[in-house]
Amino acid sequence: MFQNLLIVRLKLKVATVLAPGNTLFVLMLLFRRFFRLLGIPGVGSPRVGENQLGRIRAAMLSVLQVHGGHSVQRVAQRVRFATDVEALWYLRQDVMLALSAIDGETAARRQMKTINSMFKGGLPGSMGPRAHQRFTH
Repeated sequence: MFQNLLIVRLKLKVATVLAPGNTLFVLMLLFRRFFRLLGIPGVGSPRVGENQLGRIRAAMLSVLQVHGGHSVQRVAQRVRFATDVEALWYLRQDVMLALSAIDGETAARRQMKTINSMFKGGLPGSMGPRAHQRFTH
């Protein structure tokens, strides 16, 4: 019975998240949840506390709530229902796009700078912000 309930729950989660272009993202979420279920230490376990996740989510929603419109509300809904810090990390681009469409890119970058700094320590090293090297020749 428990196995059937678990399979139904996983199918429901996949069906709600599955959309064109999100296939890799869905697979990553499924593997992470599977490893959490198995209880393998260090694999699939949350790397960030709920407190940090809540602060990042609140910051993203606060910059979005100032603006109205259907596209902004869709992004806000996706931020609201993100399950972990990695999902919020990938939603930064959507938040930036929504803000830049309304306020312009410069203002959006300024707002996102503080949000980007909140991810420090909550992501694997390969996922953090990178310093871009400019080539001057």
